[in-house]
Amino acid sequence: MPETSLGEWTGNLRDRLLFALLAETGMRLGEALGLRIGDFVMGRGSTPYIEIVPREDNENGARVKMMRPRRVYVGTDLEKLFADYLTHLACRAAELGEEIGTHSPLLVNLTRPPLLAALREGTVRDKTAALRKKKIGPDSWTPHWFRHSHATALLLAGTPEWVVSRRLGHAHVQTTIDLYGSGRTRPCGPRRTGSHTSPPGR
Repeated sequence: MPETSLGEWTGNLRDRLLFALLAETGMRLGEALGLRIGDFVMGRGSTPYIEIVPREDNENGARVKMMRPRRVYVGTDLEKLFADYLTHLACRAAELGEEIGTHSPLLVNLTRPPLLAALREGTVRDKTAALRKKKIGPDSWTPHWFRHSHATALLLAGTPEWVVSRRLGHAHVQTTIDLYGSGRTRPCGPRRTGSHTSPPGR
């Protein structure tokens, strides 16, 4: 969690990486929880990116919606955070006498059993609920809030709708337009129609 007086993160690296992933890529929570270590490709002089790969054998049940693969390019700050976390993860695995590799889950339990098992959606939702109780973050925020904020920010910056649609993994650009319009309708969330909000998970 951020230390409000200094503006610095004081929580664990895994949670920092998780929330940074959601914020910078706009991926769904299930997509993030299904990542393997090898899915994050470091730039090595070019632009780093993340491969979102549909899988049916994730131990935590995480799935890519509609099983549509895509590549999402990211910045060097997220790449550095990934490298720091990967070092921490490797040291933790060594302490436990376990081996990890490129096919190992990226986001795992580090301090609670089952150790090094893939993080589950319920654990993340419990954590966000605990953060909300501490008045950290916007009212009623959920992990999906990062996706909506990411999409809205891109549209407000003038990014073409078809680019945002592909980045989010929408099957059709019209889905992006229906949810967000020009990005001006709702600064940090989906566009409302009447008294209803667009369903989560898109």
